Amino acid sequence: MSGVIIMPKTKLMKVRLGDNCMICNKRKPEGLQVVNTFICLSCESELVHSDEKDAVYHTYVKQVRTLSNNFI
Repeated sequence: MSGVIIMPKTKLMKVRLGDNCMICNKRKPEGLQVVNTFICLSCESELVHSDEKDAVYHTYVKQVRTLSNNFI
């Protein structure tokens, strides 16, 4: 997701610094693009490894539910 891209026609460099994570709202260089949103690798890992009994699990569920609103 991050890196330097050289535009072929203009020979200008474009640096991509990452995207803001929809869960932690921090700018991260690597993660998942889901619909029009971004989930950083650390949040994705926590989401995958969290148990439904964990307090943070319900926070993740609320955030991920906003993704379904992008489909409608």
